[in-house]
Amino acid sequence: LADHHLRNYFSSNLIRSLRTAARMLSDATSLLQPLELFQFDNSSMDSDSSSNLYARSILLQYAWLWEYCGHFARSFAADGLWRDRGHTCGSDLIGLFQEVNASCDSIRKACFGKSSSSKSWKSKTTSVTVASHGQVSLNSLSGIVILPHDFEEIESSVLQKEGCHEAIGMAKEILDRKTQIKRDALLVLVAACVCYGHAIDSYVLLAEHQNREEEENVTDSTTTIKDAPSKAKSNFTQNNKSEVLDRGLTLISVKRDGSGAPAVTAPLLRQRLGDACNEIGKILLSESRAVLLPQFSPPPDKIGMMANNAFGMSHVSAIMLASAQFWFLEGLARFTEGQDLRNLALLRCNLCQCCKIRANTNVILPGSGSDDASFRKKNNSEFYLQEAVDHLVSAHDAMGQRDGDLTE
Repeated sequence: LADHHLRNYFSSNLIRSLRTAARMLSDATSLLQPLELFQFDNSSMDSDSSSNLYARSILLQYAWLWEYCGHFARSFAADGLWRDRGHTCGSDLIGLFQEVNASCDSIRKACFGKSSSSKSWKSKTTSVTVASHGQVSLNSLSGIVILPHDFEEIESSVLQKEGCHEAIGMAKEILDRKTQIKRDALLVLVAACVCYGHAIDSYVLLAEHQNREEEENVTDSTTTIKDAPSKAKSNFTQNNKSEVLDRGLTLISVKRDGSGAPAVTAPLLRQRLGDACNEIGKILLSESRAVLLPQFSPPPDKIGMMANNAFGMSHVSAIMLASAQFWFLEGLARFTEGQDLRNLALLRCNLCQCCKIRANTNVILPGSGSDDASFRKKNNSEFYLQEAVDHLVSAHDAMGQRDGDLTE
Protein backbone atom coordinates (compact mmCIF):
# COMPACT_ATOMS: atom_id res chain seq x y z
CA LEU A 1 0.00 0.00 0.00
CA ALA A 2 2.79 2.43 0.83
CA ASP A 3 4.33 1.97 -2.61
CA HIS A 4 0.97 2.66 -4.29
CA HIS A 5 0.30 5.75 -2.18
CA LEU A 6 3.81 7.07 -2.76
CA ARG A 7 3.37 6.97 -6.54
CA ASN A 8 -0.01 8.70 -6.48
CA TYR A 9 0.63 11.51 -3.94
CA PHE A 10 -1.86 10.00 -1.47
CA SER A 11 -0.12 11.65 1.46
CA SER A 12 -2.72 10.97 4.15
CA ASN A 13 -3.00 7.30 3.16
CA LEU A 14 0.78 6.97 3.00
CA ILE A 15 1.23 8.52 6.44
CA ARG A 16 -1.43 6.21 7.87
CA SER A 17 0.12 3.13 6.25
CA LEU A 18 3.62 3.85 7.56
CA ARG A 19 2.33 4.68 11.02
CA THR A 20 0.28 1.49 11.15
CA ALA A 21 3.19 -0.62 9.92
CA ALA A 22 5.46 0.81 12.62
CA ARG A 23 2.95 0.05 15.35
CA MET A 24 2.33 -3.50 14.13
CA LEU A 25 6.06 -4.24 13.96
CA SER A 26 6.51 -2.82 17.44
CA ASP A 27 3.67 -4.98 18.80
CA ALA A 28 5.07 -8.11 17.14
CA THR A 29 8.51 -7.41 18.60
CA SER A 30 7.19 -6.85 22.11
CA LEU A 31 5.32 -10.16 21.98
CA LEU A 32 8.44 -12.07 20.91
CA GLN A 33 10.86 -10.25 23.18
CA PRO A 34 10.72 -12.84 26.01
CA LEU A 35 11.71 -15.59 23.55
CA GLU A 36 15.06 -13.88 22.77
CA LEU A 37 14.73 -14.37 19.03
CA PHE A 38 16.53 -11.18 18.01
CA GLN A 39 20.07 -11.97 19.12
CA PHE A 40 21.67 -11.75 15.70
CA ASP A 41 25.13 -11.51 17.17
CA ASN A 42 24.82 -14.93 18.76
CA SER A 43 26.58 -17.37 16.45
CA SER A 44 25.24 -20.34 18.35
CA MET A 45 21.70 -19.73 17.16
CA ASP A 46 20.05 -22.38 15.07
CA SER A 47 20.02 -20.68 11.68
CA ASP A 48 17.53 -23.17 10.27
CA SER A 49 14.86 -22.62 12.89
CA SER A 50 11.65 -20.97 11.82
CA SER A 51 11.79 -18.65 14.85
CA ASN A 52 15.11 -17.21 13.68
CA LEU A 53 13.73 -16.69 10.20
CA TYR A 54 10.72 -14.94 11.68
CA ALA A 55 13.00 -12.59 13.63
CA ARG A 56 14.92 -11.83 10.45
CA SER A 57 11.68 -11.09 8.64
CA ILE A 58 10.82 -8.54 11.34
CA LEU A 59 14.17 -6.83 10.83
CA LEU A 60 13.71 -6.87 7.05
CA GLN A 61 10.30 -5.23 7.35
CA TYR A 62 11.85 -2.69 9.73
CA ALA A 63 14.38 -1.87 7.00
CA TRP A 64 11.63 -1.54 4.41
CA LEU A 65 9.69 0.80 6.70
CA TRP A 66 12.62 3.20 7.04
CA GLU A 67 13.38 2.88 3.35
CA TYR A 68 9.88 4.06 2.45
CA CYS A 69 10.17 6.87 4.99
CA GLY A 70 13.36 7.97 3.25
CA HIS A 71 11.72 7.78 -0.18
CA PHE A 72 8.79 9.84 1.10
CA ALA A 73 11.08 12.54 2.49
CA ARG A 74 13.31 12.67 -0.57
CA SER A 75 10.35 12.79 -2.94
CA PHE A 76 8.68 15.57 -0.92
CA ALA A 77 11.83 17.71 -1.02
CA ALA A 78 12.15 17.37 -4.80
CA ASP A 79 8.51 17.38 -5.94
CA GLY A 80 6.18 20.31 -5.31
CA LEU A 81 3.15 18.21 -6.18
CA TRP A 82 3.15 16.84 -2.64
CA ARG A 83 1.92 20.27 -1.58
CA ASP A 84 -0.46 20.86 -4.49
CA ARG A 85 -1.98 17.40 -4.81
CA GLY A 86 -1.03 15.75 -1.54
CA HIS A 87 -1.90 18.78 0.62
CA THR A 88 0.90 18.04 3.06
CA CYS A 89 3.79 20.00 4.53
CA GLY A 90 7.15 19.29 6.08
CA SER A 91 5.87 19.26 9.65
CA ASP A 92 3.55 16.36 8.75
CA LEU A 93 6.50 14.29 7.58
CA ILE A 94 8.69 15.20 10.54
CA GLY A 95 5.89 14.24 12.93
CA LEU A 96 5.43 10.93 11.12
CA PHE A 97 9.14 10.07 11.26
CA GLN A 98 9.35 10.93 14.95
CA GLU A 99 6.37 8.70 15.67
CA VAL A 100 7.85 5.85 13.63
CA ASN A 101 11.14 6.27 15.47
CA ALA A 102 9.39 6.11 18.84
CA SER A 103 7.41 3.02 17.82
CA CYS A 104 10.47 1.23 16.46
CA ASP A 105 12.70 1.92 19.44
CA SER A 106 11.99 -1.54 20.86
CA ILE A 107 12.90 -3.15 17.51
CA ARG A 108 16.18 -1.27 17.36
CA LYS A 109 17.13 -2.31 20.89
CA ALA A 110 16.09 -5.93 20.31
CA CYS A 111 17.84 -6.41 16.95
CA PHE A 112 21.00 -4.36 17.40
CA GLY A 113 21.39 -4.64 21.16
CA LYS A 114 24.86 -3.91 22.45
CA SER A 115 26.42 -4.02 18.99
CA SER A 116 25.22 -0.48 18.25
CA SER A 117 27.61 0.92 20.88
CA SER A 118 30.66 -1.14 19.84
CA LYS A 119 33.55 0.44 17.96
CA SER A 120 33.40 -2.14 15.17
CA TRP A 121 29.76 -1.33 14.46
CA LYS A 122 30.36 2.43 14.54
CA SER A 123 33.00 1.95 11.84
CA LYS A 124 30.44 0.19 9.60
CA THR A 125 27.30 2.20 10.29
CA THR A 126 26.04 4.83 7.84
CA SER A 127 24.08 6.69 10.50
CA VAL A 128 24.58 10.45 10.29
CA THR A 129 23.64 10.59 13.98
CA VAL A 130 26.81 8.64 14.83
CA ALA A 131 28.94 10.58 12.34
CA SER A 132 27.74 13.92 13.73
CA HIS A 133 28.24 12.87 17.36
CA GLY A 134 24.52 13.16 18.02
CA GLN A 135 24.07 16.61 16.45
CA VAL A 136 21.75 15.20 13.76
CA SER A 137 18.65 13.24 14.72
CA LEU A 138 14.93 13.33 14.05
CA ASN A 139 14.70 15.82 16.91
CA SER A 140 17.52 18.00 15.59
CA LEU A 141 17.23 18.63 11.85
CA SER A 142 18.86 22.03 11.34
CA GLY A 143 21.72 20.54 9.31
CA ILE A 144 24.36 22.56 11.21
CA VAL A 145 27.10 20.15 12.27
CA ILE A 146 30.35 21.18 13.92
CA LEU A 147 32.40 18.21 15.03
CA PRO A 148 34.16 18.43 18.42
CA HIS A 149 37.64 18.82 16.95
CA ASP A 150 36.39 21.43 14.49
CA PHE A 151 34.60 23.30 17.28
CA GLU A 152 37.82 23.59 19.26
CA GLU A 153 39.69 24.78 16.18
CA ILE A 154 37.07 27.38 15.31
CA GLU A 155 37.03 28.60 18.88
CA SER A 156 40.81 28.95 19.00
CA SER A 157 41.57 30.25 15.50
CA VAL A 158 38.40 31.99 14.31
CA LEU A 159 36.63 33.38 17.37
CA GLN A 160 39.23 34.69 19.74
CA LYS A 161 36.44 35.83 22.06
CA GLU A 162 33.41 33.97 23.28
CA GLY A 163 31.03 33.75 20.39
CA CYS A 164 31.24 30.32 18.81
CA HIS A 165 27.97 29.15 20.38
CA GLU A 166 26.32 32.44 19.40
CA ALA A 167 27.49 32.05 15.81
CA ILE A 168 26.10 28.51 15.66
CA GLY A 169 22.78 29.71 17.08
CA MET A 170 22.75 32.55 14.56
CA ALA A 171 23.33 30.12 11.67
CA LYS A 172 20.44 27.92 12.83
CA GLU A 173 18.13 30.91 13.23
CA ILE A 174 18.94 32.21 9.75
CA LEU A 175 18.03 28.82 8.27
CA ASP A 176 14.89 28.65 10.39
CA ARG A 177 13.72 32.05 9.10
CA LYS A 178 13.74 30.99 5.47
CA THR A 179 10.49 30.62 3.56
CA GLN A 180 8.46 27.58 4.49
CA ILE A 181 9.23 25.75 1.26
CA LYS A 182 13.00 26.18 1.64
CA ARG A 183 12.90 25.44 5.36
CA ASP A 184 10.83 22.29 4.86
CA ALA A 185 13.13 21.10 2.06
CA LEU A 186 16.20 21.28 4.32
CA LEU A 187 14.51 19.67 7.32
CA VAL A 188 13.03 16.83 5.27
CA LEU A 189 16.31 16.12 3.48
CA VAL A 190 18.12 15.80 6.81
CA ALA A 191 15.32 13.50 8.00
CA ALA A 192 15.72 11.43 4.82
CA CYS A 193 19.40 10.88 5.66
CA VAL A 194 18.46 9.61 9.12
CA CYS A 195 15.81 7.27 7.66
CA TYR A 196 18.13 5.86 4.99
CA GLY A 197 20.81 5.32 7.63
CA HIS A 198 18.44 3.15 9.70
CA ALA A 199 17.47 1.13 6.61
CA ILE A 200 21.06 0.55 5.45
CA ASP A 201 22.21 -0.48 8.92
CA SER A 202 19.42 -3.07 9.02
CA TYR A 203 20.40 -4.46 5.62
CA VAL A 204 24.05 -4.63 6.71
CA LEU A 205 23.09 -6.60 9.83
CA LEU A 206 21.00 -9.02 7.78
CA ALA A 207 23.76 -9.44 5.20
CA GLU A 208 26.34 -10.19 7.90
CA HIS A 209 24.06 -12.81 9.44
CA GLN A 210 23.47 -14.35 6.01
CA ASN A 211 27.22 -14.44 5.27
CA ARG A 212 27.86 -16.13 8.59
CA GLU A 213 25.29 -18.77 7.73
CA GLU A 214 26.95 -19.37 4.34
CA GLU A 215 30.30 -19.88 6.05
CA GLU A 216 28.72 -22.34 8.46
CA ASN A 217 27.12 -24.20 5.56
CA VAL A 218 30.50 -24.48 3.84
CA THR A 219 31.93 -25.94 7.04
CA ASP A 220 29.04 -28.36 7.37
CA SER A 221 29.53 -29.51 3.76
CA THR A 222 32.69 -31.36 4.84
CA THR A 223 30.47 -34.05 6.36
CA THR A 224 31.41 -37.50 5.11
CA ILE A 225 29.35 -39.16 2.44
CA LYS A 226 28.39 -41.92 4.86
CA ASP A 227 26.66 -39.49 7.22
CA ALA A 228 25.09 -37.33 4.50
CA PRO A 229 22.12 -39.58 3.50
CA SER A 230 20.82 -40.00 7.05
CA LYS A 231 21.17 -36.26 7.68
CA ALA A 232 19.30 -35.48 4.48
CA LYS A 233 16.41 -37.80 5.41
CA SER A 234 15.96 -36.29 8.86
CA ASN A 235 16.14 -32.69 7.67
CA PHE A 236 14.26 -32.96 4.36
CA THR A 237 11.00 -31.54 5.63
CA GLN A 238 12.67 -28.90 7.77
CA ASN A 239 14.84 -27.65 4.90
CA ASN A 240 11.80 -27.31 2.64
CA LYS A 241 10.05 -25.21 5.27
CA SER A 242 13.16 -23.06 5.77
CA GLU A 243 13.48 -22.49 2.04
CA VAL A 244 9.91 -21.21 1.87
CA LEU A 245 10.31 -18.98 4.92
CA ASP A 246 13.64 -17.59 3.75
CA ARG A 247 12.49 -16.90 0.21
CA GLY A 248 11.49 -13.35 1.05
CA LEU A 249 14.65 -12.68 3.03
CA THR A 250 17.09 -12.73 0.12
CA LEU A 251 15.92 -9.39 -1.28
CA ILE A 252 18.90 -7.45 0.09
CA SER A 253 20.46 -5.70 -2.88
CA VAL A 254 24.16 -6.59 -2.95
CA LYS A 255 26.51 -5.19 -5.55
CA ARG A 256 29.37 -7.50 -6.45
CA ASP A 257 32.22 -7.03 -8.87
CA GLY A 258 34.55 -9.57 -10.39
CA SER A 259 37.64 -8.32 -8.57
CA GLY A 260 36.97 -10.26 -5.40
CA ALA A 261 36.38 -7.09 -3.37
CA PRO A 262 33.89 -7.20 -0.50
CA ALA A 263 30.27 -6.96 -1.59
CA VAL A 264 28.43 -3.67 -1.11
CA THR A 265 25.12 -4.02 0.69
CA ALA A 266 22.22 -1.84 -0.53
CA PRO A 267 24.19 0.17 -3.15
CA LEU A 268 21.08 1.96 -4.43
CA LEU A 269 20.15 3.15 -0.94
CA ARG A 270 23.72 4.35 -0.40
CA GLN A 271 23.44 6.33 -3.63
CA ARG A 272 20.17 7.93 -2.51
CA LEU A 273 21.66 8.73 0.88
CA GLY A 274 24.63 10.31 -0.87
CA ASP A 275 22.28 12.35 -3.07
CA ALA A 276 20.43 13.68 -0.02
CA CYS A 277 23.72 14.59 1.70
CA ASN A 278 24.84 16.39 -1.44
CA GLU A 279 21.61 18.42 -1.61
CA ILE A 280 21.95 19.46 2.04
CA GLY A 281 25.56 20.49 1.42
CA LYS A 282 24.56 22.60 -1.59
CA ILE A 283 21.89 24.40 0.45
CA LEU A 284 24.35 25.23 3.23
CA LEU A 285 27.04 26.22 0.73
CA SER A 286 24.63 28.65 -0.92
CA GLU A 287 23.62 30.11 2.44
CA SER A 288 27.26 30.55 3.47
CA ARG A 289 27.70 32.78 0.43
CA ALA A 290 24.42 34.65 0.92
CA VAL A 291 25.17 35.81 4.48
CA LEU A 292 28.32 37.59 3.22
CA LEU A 293 26.48 39.69 0.64
CA PRO A 294 26.13 43.42 1.42
CA GLN A 295 22.35 43.34 1.08
CA PHE A 296 21.94 40.56 3.65
CA SER A 297 20.24 41.70 6.85
CA PRO A 298 20.72 39.58 9.99
CA PRO A 299 17.85 38.89 12.40
CA PRO A 300 17.07 42.07 14.38
CA ASP A 301 17.43 40.43 17.77
CA LYS A 302 21.00 39.35 16.96
CA ILE A 303 22.33 42.74 15.87
CA GLY A 304 23.22 43.62 19.48
CA MET A 305 25.50 40.58 19.80
CA MET A 306 27.27 41.52 16.58
CA ALA A 307 27.69 45.10 17.77
CA ASN A 308 29.51 43.77 20.84
CA ASN A 309 32.01 42.03 18.53
CA ALA A 310 31.02 38.60 19.88
CA PHE A 311 30.97 37.35 16.30
CA GLY A 312 30.47 38.57 12.74
CA MET A 313 28.72 37.34 9.64
CA SER A 314 32.03 35.91 8.41
CA HIS A 315 31.96 33.62 11.45
CA VAL A 316 28.38 32.57 10.67
CA SER A 317 29.47 31.85 7.11
CA ALA A 318 32.34 29.75 8.49
CA ILE A 319 29.90 27.67 10.54
CA MET A 320 27.67 27.06 7.52
CA LEU A 321 30.62 26.25 5.29
CA ALA A 322 32.05 23.76 7.79
CA SER A 323 28.61 22.12 8.00
CA ALA A 324 28.36 21.98 4.21
CA GLN A 325 31.72 20.25 4.09
CA PHE A 326 30.52 17.68 6.64
CA TRP A 327 27.55 16.76 4.42
CA PHE A 328 29.67 16.68 1.26
CA LEU A 329 32.14 14.33 2.95
CA GLU A 330 29.28 12.10 4.12
CA GLY A 331 27.96 11.96 0.56
CA LEU A 332 31.46 11.26 -0.73
CA ALA A 333 31.78 8.32 1.67
CA ARG A 334 28.45 6.84 0.55
CA PHE A 335 29.29 7.19 -3.16
CA THR A 336 32.71 5.66 -2.53
CA GLU A 337 31.09 2.66 -0.84
CA GLY A 338 28.69 2.24 -3.75
CA GLN A 339 31.43 2.84 -6.36
CA ASP A 340 29.36 5.60 -7.98
CA LEU A 341 32.13 7.30 -9.96
CA ARG A 342 30.00 9.98 -11.62
CA ASN A 343 28.64 11.27 -8.32
CA LEU A 344 32.09 10.95 -6.78
CA ALA A 345 33.31 13.50 -9.32
CA LEU A 346 30.34 15.75 -8.55
CA LEU A 347 31.07 15.70 -4.81
CA ARG A 348 34.73 16.47 -5.46
CA CYS A 349 33.68 19.55 -7.43
CA ASN A 350 31.46 20.73 -4.59
CA LEU A 351 34.31 20.25 -2.11
CA CYS A 352 36.46 22.27 -4.49
CA GLN A 353 33.94 25.11 -4.21
CA CYS A 354 34.28 24.99 -0.42
CA CYS A 355 38.05 25.27 -0.71
CA LYS A 356 37.78 28.23 -3.10
CA ILE A 357 35.59 30.09 -0.63
CA ARG A 358 38.10 29.33 2.10
CA ALA A 359 40.90 30.73 -0.04
CA ASN A 360 39.00 33.99 -0.60
CA THR A 361 38.06 34.67 3.02
CA ASN A 362 40.03 35.70 6.07
CA VAL A 363 38.22 33.18 8.27
CA ILE A 364 40.27 30.03 8.92
CA LEU A 365 38.06 26.99 8.74
CA PRO A 366 38.57 23.50 10.22
CA GLY A 367 38.84 20.14 8.51
CA SER A 368 41.82 20.66 6.23
CA GLY A 369 44.36 17.96 5.59
CA SER A 370 47.36 19.54 7.34
CA ASP A 371 47.82 19.35 11.09
CA ASP A 372 50.12 22.37 11.07
CA ALA A 373 47.83 25.22 12.09
CA SER A 374 50.59 27.83 11.84
CA PHE A 375 51.22 26.80 8.24
CA ARG A 376 47.55 27.34 7.41
CA LYS A 377 47.46 30.74 9.09
CA LYS A 378 50.54 31.87 7.18
CA ASN A 379 49.60 30.39 3.79
CA ASN A 380 45.81 30.37 3.99
CA SER A 381 44.96 31.05 0.33
CA GLU A 382 47.71 28.88 -1.12
CA PHE A 383 46.86 25.93 1.09
CA TYR A 384 43.13 25.90 0.26
CA LEU A 385 43.71 26.52 -3.45
CA GLN A 386 46.02 23.50 -3.50
CA GLU A 387 43.33 21.48 -1.73
CA ALA A 388 40.82 22.65 -4.37
CA VAL A 389 43.19 21.49 -7.13
CA ASP A 390 43.55 18.11 -5.45
CA HIS A 391 39.77 17.66 -5.39
CA LEU A 392 39.54 18.56 -9.09
CA VAL A 393 42.30 16.08 -9.94
CA SER A 394 40.45 13.37 -8.02
CA ALA A 395 37.25 14.29 -9.88
CA HIS A 396 39.00 13.93 -13.24
CA ASP A 397 40.46 10.60 -12.17
CA ALA A 398 36.98 9.34 -11.20
CA MET A 399 35.53 10.42 -14.54
CA GLY A 400 38.43 8.84 -16.42
CA GLN A 401 37.98 5.59 -14.52
CA ARG A 402 34.26 5.65 -15.29
CA ASP A 403 34.88 6.23 -19.00
CA GLY A 404 37.42 3.40 -19.01
CA ASP A 405 34.88 1.03 -17.44
CA LEU A 406 32.29 2.01 -20.07
CA THR A 407 34.65 1.34 -22.97
CA GLU A 408 35.54 -2.06 -21.57
